[in-house]
Amino acid sequence: MKSSLNPEAPEFHPNLTSVSQDGYRSIGKSVKTSNQFPAGSSLDICKTSTEYICVTSKLRENVVNQSNGIITTELPNTKLQIGENAGDENGGSLSEWNESPENAQASSSTSIDSQNIPRPQISFKDPVDNSESLWVPKISDKPNNILPLALNILYNKQGEPIGYRHPYKVELKLYHPPAKFIEPDTDIFPYPQPLEKTPLTYITTEEQVDSLVKHLSEVDELAVDVEHHSYRTFQGITCLIQISTIKGDFVIDALAVREHIHKFNLSFTDPRKVKILHGAKMDILWLQRDFGVYIVGLFDTYYAAQTLKLSNLSLKYLLKHYCEVEVDKRFQLADWRIRPLPEEMINYARSDTHYLLYIWRKMKSDLLKADGGQPQLLLSVFQQSKRVCGTTYNKQVVHENSHLDLYIRSKKSFNSRQMAALKLLYKWRDTHARELDESIIYLLPNHMMLSLAETLPREVQGVLAICTPLPSFVKQNVLELHKMLLSCRELPIEPQLYQMPQSISNMANLMNESQFSCDVHDLSCHPEYSDDQPVDLDRNVENIENCSEFGPNIQAFKAKSDRELNNTVVSNLNVEAKLFIPPFDRYRKYRTLAQIEEIKEFKEKEAKITAIGKGNEFIKTEVLVKMKEVKSVAEPRNKVDNQIKEAPNEAKNSGDGCSQKPAQYIKNRSAHKKNVKLPSTSKDDKNEPKPKNNDKLNKSKNKPETKNESYFNYKNVNYKKFNNENEQKTPKQTKNKNKKK
Repeated sequence: MKSSLNPEAPEFHPNLTSVSQDGYRSIGKSVKTSNQFPAGSSLDICKTSTEYICVTSKLRENVVNQSNGIITTELPNTKLQIGENAGDENGGSLSEWNESPENAQASSSTSIDSQNIPRPQISFKDPVDNSESLWVPKISDKPNNILPLALNILYNKQGEPIGYRHPYKVELKLYHPPAKFIEPDTDIFPYPQPLEKTPLTYITTEEQVDSLVKHLSEVDELAVDVEHHSYRTFQGITCLIQISTIKGDFVIDALAVREHIHKFNLSFTDPRKVKILHGAKMDILWLQRDFGVYIVGLFDTYYAAQTLKLSNLSLKYLLKHYCEVEVDKRFQLADWRIRPLPEEMINYARSDTHYLLYIWRKMKSDLLKADGGQPQLLLSVFQQSKRVCGTTYNKQVVHENSHLDLYIRSKKSFNSRQMAALKLLYKWRDTHARELDESIIYLLPNHMMLSLAETLPREVQGVLAICTPLPSFVKQNVLELHKMLLSCRELPIEPQLYQMPQSISNMANLMNESQFSCDVHDLSCHPEYSDDQPVDLDRNVENIENCSEFGPNIQAFKAKSDRELNNTVVSNLNVEAKLFIPPFDRYRKYRTLAQIEEIKEFKEKEAKITAIGKGNEFIKTEVLVKMKEVKSVAEPRNKVDNQIKEAPNEAKNSGDGCSQKPAQYIKNRSAHKKNVKLPSTSKDDKNEPKPKNNDKLNKSKNKPETKNESYFNYKNVNYKKFNNENEQKTPKQTKNKNKKK
């Protein structure tokens, strides 16, 4: 309180002004710092970093301690504790890395910043090849072979090389597990001893590798696991190999004896030995890539759990289910390049193989029991494991459409500018990652690249705001990155060319139209599921088959049979309809009918065009239609002709046959002209009988007319013929007249 405002008031805190001002500054600085912490998808990326988790755990502990110091002055009995999910908005447990202050100190003391670890690939004798050239297997000798070693290149249909044939392809094809691995065990396999009582050998020299190879040649069962690092290298590095036998556990420093690990092919490819791994797909590829090591005779406990239809397929669940062991997974995402390895990380690595031999025996027994003592299920697991062993490592190659996989997974909708930016950034990031031997996630995470392509910021500050926390590579190349985004921003917007695949669209439409997508709130009958609950595959199949049971219990929304739905009039005037049809469904039905009509009309037009080109029955139908049209036009003319035929023959020149049809008249007249002499022009000759050759003409005169006679076509008549006859007739008549005179 300022004394100038109240001079008589005592100064109970002389430094109150400075304390309040310093407090405000501290609070503002704390708020500003807290706003810079990552959130959402950025937090998920940061949580994969060991140093980030250690720092946040320490900060959380400091905040709790300072808060307790403030609260105890007013509430001595109240004390804050570090919660399990405190500071984790996604429900993830940072406390897995720090369950107590003691563990937090241990973790912070043993963890080393990844940026300070020397890059082990620099000291490799075989240099790292990150180019897109074909990967060549590193195997130099082939123990336990049926055919000698031969590296054969595989080609695609276009004649381009795509990889090398698996060196042990023939051996894998002919592999069959020995009888002792598919028959019931006569002796009970002992439960493994705790880690503290089990011998451990940490291998860092070639002599130790040779000793282990000799030991593996004496056993028939061995459990194997691999620890891998891929955050600070492009292709990835195998840092650790764990092997467990009945004699103990062996942890191999793969960075120290990298060039000698190929010697394990003597045991790993021996078909008389069984190799137990869990989820061996990536381990198989990593062993091939870094050491040229292959496996023949694999039993993958992942496929065994899948065959036994267990509720969970993870190794953590198998350890809990068969061994009653809770495994600490806080080092699952640790940086395995750290040397020397802390004891906690070594114990974590041992636990992945220490119990696998016992789990293999228990799962073998369960598979035999599930099949009534028959080995079919057990052989199916060996068959699936053999298929995994047959996979071959190949380098990652970036082509023109590699960015589309990331785009589809993001479920975003980009225009042509944004798609061009995403394609450019994807290729730019891949090129630099190969040159620097860094992972693409370390240089520029996927969520940041998608945000940059979607936003296309105009200013450099926009790029920095999106990339939070700012990767060092982006900070060094922010100007180049900004220029690429501006160049894409200046491109013209073209019609949408990139759409979801038809299979995904169909699946989305199917899910929207299914009974699970109800727009009502009465879903109490729908069972609840969560990620924490175990997955029961049989129950899920039954639920899908009986999906009609899921839905709102409202009579108006209950579906009827297809016949009843077809009989229901989809109209707003159908007030007596028992089934409610939403407006959108009504519109969809009308739209379907309209589309059917359009398709029908289009097919008719298409059929006409096709018929004109081929000349089929359709043309005949069209011709008949045209003939009917002609007949309808000719009917009035036929009526007039019929009236003329029925009229009395009172014409003066009846002998000329004018009452007949023109065609018959022309025919008879020409015949009369050829065979009959010209009659005399005297009056006495007029009453003489007509020549015999005119009998046909008379008969045709008296013959009744038929109604089905076709109309005469006057277009084909040769009128010049009549003109010639008239010209010839006129002189003859003139001569006859002159004679009479």
